[in-house]
Amino acid sequence: MLAATEDVVRLQSLLCKQHLKVAQMKVVIYTHDTFGLGNIRRMLSIAEYLNRSVENMSLLLISGSPMLHSFRLSEGIDYVKLPTISRSIQGDYQPRFLGLNITDTVKMRSNLILSTVRDFKPDVILIDKKPLGLKKEWAPVLQFLQQTNQLPRLFLVLRDILDNADVTHAYWQNKGYFEAIDRYYEQVLIVGCKAVYDASQKYRFPLSCQKKVHYCGYLKSDQSDLKSKQWVRKKLEIQQEKIILVTSGGGADGEPVLNNFLAFWQNHTLGGNIHAVVVHGPELTESAQRTLIERAKSCQQITLLEFTPHLLSFMKAADVVVCMAGYNTLCEALSLEKRIVCIPRAQPVEEQLIRAKRFSELQLLQFIHPDDLNVNKLSTAISRLLNNQINNTPSAVMQFSALVEVKKQLMITKNSGSIPNRNILLLRKKTEGKLSQTQNNECASF
Repeated sequence: MLAATEDVVRLQSLLCKQHLKVAQMKVVIYTHDTFGLGNIRRMLSIAEYLNRSVENMSLLLISGSPMLHSFRLSEGIDYVKLPTISRSIQGDYQPRFLGLNITDTVKMRSNLILSTVRDFKPDVILIDKKPLGLKKEWAPVLQFLQQTNQLPRLFLVLRDILDNADVTHAYWQNKGYFEAIDRYYEQVLIVGCKAVYDASQKYRFPLSCQKKVHYCGYLKSDQSDLKSKQWVRKKLEIQQEKIILVTSGGGADGEPVLNNFLAFWQNHTLGGNIHAVVVHGPELTESAQRTLIERAKSCQQITLLEFTPHLLSFMKAADVVVCMAGYNTLCEALSLEKRIVCIPRAQPVEEQLIRAKRFSELQLLQFIHPDDLNVNKLSTAISRLLNNQINNTPSAVMQFSALVEVKKQLMITKNSGSIPNRNILLLRKKTEGKLSQTQNNECASF
């Protein structure tokens, strides 16, 4: 009887705290970021949108991205920087800066995550891509939270395409990802459209996991504060020239695209009324950067940048975008209705190749296979788009609703439309029917 009374008191306290904390929902967003800028940019877009659209939400990013400090975070968003782990083009993981082996580095990261989550006590956790984190660094964290009845509402965020279907299914089975979804996760939020790529079917999710999948549509970055075309032209010191924007994402594997474009630009026959903006990315090797700079010196009407926080503004002003097939880049270019020449990465995962082929089938872009990339093919594709011979238009299946849908799923539950604390749900089961009307009234008076 005493235990039951204590449970009722605990539940009453939690309900009252929940009432008081409506204006202080705490969210952790995790992305491991071992290669490129795609993951951190995608999860930052979600964080920024939640911060803008939900009053007094407290957002804490946990990331190993070495570029995290370069992004301007809004008030209300903070971050914990994990030791950086890099993934080679071959897919191998190694600490980027610390003189530790990979095992000790992952252990350190896991301990940092655990102490952060334990002290911050989030209501919601969004985990990007890997259900157990990089090399299962979240596994001990989730086990601890579950064992201590402190597991928040947990959401897995997946991009539209991960890799080759058979490879992904086998990898997920081997890593225990399907079991992790069953055990810990409330929902799997896929920021893509089922009509474009049915990930849960392609990757053969078990039925129990499929039931948790929600397709949110594609991400569309905030475009409300983009610089004007006039601002971009003034920045580039040009007048009415057409603009070709070339971007290779983070740049770690962008050399083929960049080198072929520079070779094309040195001898192009498009006329003098065109300006090229090449953003090569901060992860391009120093030797490749030096080569690129030397080649650019012999070119006319070209601006070479390592990184710009105004990439989306440059993209909006561009007449043609030459890029790889990263999720963020294509979402941004398509949401701006740009004409695109796309040269995807094909290794170590096929994600970009599959995306580029599928988007090409939907007539959203001009696709050049990386094995077929040469100056002539690039020249032909760019010339056709500049001369309006091809007009790629957004397909009806491309819905840019991810930000709204992600927020909707975080802010509601299937049954009540409220945001229940996981501890409250557990205690409600134990104390159902034991809260008196008086106690309910007392709680409501806070």
